[in-house]
Amino acid sequence: MDDTGGAMRQTGAMLNYSYILKLNSNSKLSMALSGIVNQYSYNGSEIENIDPDPALSMNVSQLAPDMSFGLVYSLNDKLLIGLGINQLIQGKLGKFDEFNNLYTGNNRLIRHYHLSAMYTMAINDNIQLDPYLLLRTTFINAPQFELGVKSTFNELFFVGANYRHQESVIALLGVNYKNAILAYSYDYPLSDIRSYSNGSHEILLAYQFNKPKVTPAPPIVEEDPDRDGDGILDKDDLCPDVPGLEEYKGCPDTDGDGIFDAIDDCPKTFGPKENNGCPYPDSDGDGLLDNADDCPSIAGPIENRGCPYEDTDGDGLLDKDDECPMTPGPKENNGCPVIEKEDQEVLNTAFSNLEFETSLDVIKSGSKPALTELANTLKKKPDWKLRLSGHTDNVGDDDANMILSKKRAESVKKFLTTQGINDGRIKTEYFGESQPLEDNNTAAGRQKNRRVEFKIIFD
Repeated sequence: MDDTGGAMRQTGAMLNYSYILKLNSNSKLSMALSGIVNQYSYNGSEIENIDPDPALSMNVSQLAPDMSFGLVYSLNDKLLIGLGINQLIQGKLGKFDEFNNLYTGNNRLIRHYHLSAMYTMAINDNIQLDPYLLLRTTFINAPQFELGVKSTFNELFFVGANYRHQESVIALLGVNYKNAILAYSYDYPLSDIRSYSNGSHEILLAYQFNKPKVTPAPPIVEEDPDRDGDGILDKDDLCPDVPGLEEYKGCPDTDGDGIFDAIDDCPKTFGPKENNGCPYPDSDGDGLLDNADDCPSIAGPIENRGCPYEDTDGDGLLDKDDECPMTPGPKENNGCPVIEKEDQEVLNTAFSNLEFETSLDVIKSGSKPALTELANTLKKKPDWKLRLSGHTDNVGDDDANMILSKKRAESVKKFLTTQGINDGRIKTEYFGESQPLEDNNTAAGRQKNRRVEFKIIFD
């Protein structure tokens, strides 16, 4: 090291030793000790002596040994907190006693204390950022601080910059290669000393002995888990969080109706498969269950299949022949209102734009504007109700596809309810892979079969 400032010059050599103590799996303590020999020189010829003083015209040189000590605590190889002490010996510069009329720290080196903190952040796979803060004090003058940052590229090259309060700015660059480090820094002064010095240059060459080799950790091979403990591994379990039966691929069938709970709309009440596991009600109380009642919402005699001998909505069609017996509509549309072309386009767009993340019930963001427009249309038509029918292709397990078709229909319903549509106006049903529109043997056919259909209903 060679540092020159005006008439003063400091030349020295330093020998460092460090030791790392592992505290636990996440932290360690590093200790370092430095032995230093400096030669301090004063060249009187460099002084422009306006008022001649023989003492200031002298040439003086002296060797002074010293030591430094440091501790660094590391947590998770990211957070570093350090304490350093320089000039432990506080060597006396006796040959400079003739300059006692100048302030030279009583011709003795002053001990310096440093407290530092640094945090390592990975910007991406190739760039690492290390900001840090340093506080320095001698307990004689006011404390000083230093802020800086270093950036490392591909664990090979590094650059940095820092600011020392009211002292200087520093630029740094270097390279890491195996066990060696080569670095260069330039220190530009900001204080009044810049009138006499253009800054200092430092070159560092370091080598680490017995550097531990980084051996990649062997891949962790985990046994296939069985979270619910039903003897069926999660990868094969359609209900991995609820114990179930092997014949239902790990899902329970609480009501014993042959439809496992994940696709049973009434999991605690026995019901037929064609009604998704729910018993058929008699909605109008006329003695006929809805599945046998041609007019399930209007009471009528059993001999007329549950329909009254009347035209409830007055549209010219008897209720038994009217698909919408409580809402008037033309005969050519089977007694149901005609949906205007503009509204039908909204339905068609919502259907054609609807896409989900692969094998999930998550609606893709690109599909949401069309669904939002559908919700706005439903708000304008308070008498409309919507039936959502979920379908899949035939790729994968039949039961898994049934679950997926249910979840996707319910996902669309959930989105519409978040847009302000009452969930009582939306009915969901699901059919898995049982009702394909196209041939499942082609990619185009399978894409058309993965769908949620929209239909407006009135009664």
